[in-house]
Amino acid sequence: MNVAIKKPLIATIEFTTNHHVFLITKETTTTSAVLKHHRQAIEEAARSTILAATGLRQDEIWHKVIIYSIPTTIPSTPEGFNTVKTKIEEFNPGLHLPRPLRWLTTET
Repeated sequence: MNVAIKKPLIATIEFTTNHHVFLITKETTTTSAVLKHHRQAIEEAARSTILAATGLRQDEIWHKVIIYSIPTTIPSTPEGFNTVKTKIEEFNPGLHLPRPLRWLTTET
C-alpha cells in the first residue's frame, strides 16, 4: 500500500476472520487524510491483490458486547432479535446498537 501511495502512511495491514482487511495508519496520519488524498491508489492496490475487494470505508467506532441473562426462548429471527435490541435501547438511553444482534453459539 505504501508503495502504491508513494508515502509510508500505512503502519499495519490486518486480515480478519470475517474477510475484512484493516489498514491501520501511522500515529501522525489520520484515516480521513489518507482517504482524501490516496483513496484511488489504495483501492487499485487492494483490488490488484485481493480480487474480492469491494471498496474502502473509514473506520467506525464500535464495540462487541456480551449480554447475559437474555432468555434463550427468544426466536432466532430478525423479529426476535429486534425485540431484544429495542429493549436494550429503551433501558439504556442514548445507546444505539448499529449492528444486528446474534447468538455467540448455536442452539446445539
